[in-house]
Amino acid sequence: MEKKSNYSQWKFLAVFAVVMGLFASVRHVSGIEIPLNMKSIKAEMKVDNFASIGKKEKAEVKVVNKAHRVRGVWSYAECFPDSQNVQLESAQKYGIMPVKNRQEAEVLVKEHRLVNICHSPFYAIDSLTHSIPYLVPRAQHLLNTICLNFIDSCQVKGLPIHLPIVTSVLRTADDVSNLQRGNKNATTNSCHCYGTTVDIAYNKFMPLTGTYESKADLLRWDEPMKQVLSEVLNDLRLEGKCYVKYERKQGCFHLTCR
Repeated sequence: MEKKSNYSQWKFLAVFAVVMGLFASVRHVSGIEIPLNMKSIKAEMKVDNFASIGKKEKAEVKVVNKAHRVRGVWSYAECFPDSQNVQLESAQKYGIMPVKNRQEAEVLVKEHRLVNICHSPFYAIDSLTHSIPYLVPRAQHLLNTICLNFIDSCQVKGLPIHLPIVTSVLRTADDVSNLQRGNKNATTNSCHCYGTTVDIAYNKFMPLTGTYESKADLLRWDEPMKQVLSEVLNDLRLEGKCYVKYERKQGCFHLTCR
């Protein structure tokens, strides 16, 4: 006679529920966070093609993410929502008084109230047309931290090492006026006027050498690199080190030190 198993389906489910409950309790008490990516969302919702689902289902995806309360970046726009008004308060608190021109900025450099950020092995400076490469020391330290963490994360994840590219820094009143001639939406009282704010590109990265012969040498629209940069910024933002705004049209993360 065949011996009947002691484990029925209900017993198995009960044991499984208890074990998973214990894991959840340990994770909650220890503060362990599990990043939630789109693959796990699809699995939970049983969706094969995220782009094809309707508004109701996409809204449910947001609920799933918020319910998990994770540190991982699941939406660039929603994880980096810090508007101009939010960042401006911090810029005015930690920054300099806006300067009229580059000569006035040079005076603040000599007084060590601003730092020239050009000479760094951790990032590259883009060809700045409407700003100058000066930051307050607090913002320079934040920028170094971001770029060092980015390089370290790339190494850990086995990605080829590239450098983040800074696309906008300190703007003088003259810079703002020149910018507004070609861009009517440019803000007069910008966070960039206080030396606390930088834009870091997410659509291009510099080869490790820090130089390039043509724009074709740049790494462009690399999603894994963009994701790593966003994770670094998200961690620092959640630690209260900076405010971050995801800029779609400019192709950059706009951030201000806190």
